Amino acid sequence: MNEQFLSYLWKYRLIKADLETESGEPVTILHPGDQNSDSGPDFFNARIRVGPTTWAGNVEIHVHASDWYKHRHQTDPAYNNTILHVVFESDVDVTHHNGERIPTLVLKNQYPNRIFDQYESMMNNMQWIPCYKQLKDTADHNFTLWAPSLAMERLIYKSMSIKKLWESCQNNWEEAFYRHFALSFGFRINGLPFELLAKSTPLKIVRQQGEKLFQTEALLFGQSGLLDDGYADEYPRTLWREYRFLADKYNLKPIQESNWKFLRLRPTNFPTIRISQLAAYLIQSHTLFSDMLGFMTCNEAVNSLHIRASEYWDTHYLFDKPASVRLKYIGQSSVNLLIINGLVPFLFYYGLEKDQFSLREKALNFLEQLPGENNSEIAFWEKAGLPCRNALQTQALLHLKRFYCDKKHCLHCRIGGVLLSKLM
Repeated sequence: MNEQFLSYLWKYRLIKADLETESGEPVTILHPGDQNSDSGPDFFNARIRVGPTTWAGNVEIHVHASDWYKHRHQTDPAYNNTILHVVFESDVDVTHHNGERIPTLVLKNQYPNRIFDQYESMMNNMQWIPCYKQLKDTADHNFTLWAPSLAMERLIYKSMSIKKLWESCQNNWEEAFYRHFALSFGFRINGLPFELLAKSTPLKIVRQQGEKLFQTEALLFGQSGLLDDGYADEYPRTLWREYRFLADKYNLKPIQESNWKFLRLRPTNFPTIRISQLAAYLIQSHTLFSDMLGFMTCNEAVNSLHIRASEYWDTHYLFDKPASVRLKYIGQSSVNLLIINGLVPFLFYYGLEKDQFSLREKALNFLEQLPGENNSEIAFWEKAGLPCRNALQTQALLHLKRFYCDKKHCLHCRIGGVLLSKLM
């Protein structure tokens, strides 16, 4: 037994109706109170009728009544307004600091044992998610209704790292968005080196190249560490000469070439191709941050990323290694990921920072308009029976897995709650 499970029973009233205190007085739960996730009593603002008297105040939950003293609540003023002590077992009488006895409600044998059996089964099983076998028993709408809140939780979580980035950029929104969006260009495998590339190549230096794609490519390729003077093709040799001029002019130092990963990547996802596409995007979008704020529809954002790598890459994936002709546009699935992981979180964070509900709502609407991601984790969820109809739902599922299922926070999960409440 643990306090988390007892708090769950109390919060959702999954206990018998004819309750009595340890001293035999009838108890009626008018309102269980608001659960507290910080220090202090477990539930605030509860309303309880004990005998003929209605009380308003706090409720404290423990496995054993003696935990009150182990936790030294009797000396903490925050617990002076405790009107009910809810325990699994009562092993001592509990009083306030002034000696006044606190009514105690014992929950042992006051709920169906099968609820705890189901909870214990979830906690102990080693399946991909604790309720995997039971998940198909829940209707789609239980998740569908919860998905927007989960997606918002995920965006709030992502906002914490964006806030740190923004602060490291001296609160410069344009520079922060540039670095964040560059990180997104690396996707999962090369996110870090793209982040380092943008950090080592400030946007103000990129902007000084104007609309010159070649100079911008030379700057980014040179800073990536992927350029040197040993290539045979004229294109990389010219890039190298231009980069040496720019590096001397702006006192630049490249990042380590070893940061980049090519192994097990499709050639269209090679860093060389992505860097050229990023250069093209920077040339096309002169005001990155303002453009991001100005998108009224998701389609506008999608169309802005219809970007092609420069001509040399039509017949190459790597310097000096010719390949068959293929125009290197950013693929549709990659465009969607850039919006999901690059544009939407930053838009949402800006809406939080500026307290603009319309921007936060637009970020969520963009997710709802995009198709869901297609990866192994989402495939598991689909097999388990949960809907993956759009990016809002798939982002919600990714958050659900990481912050609820992996941590076995089943009692805080709406789906887990439905499964357990069915046993009442």
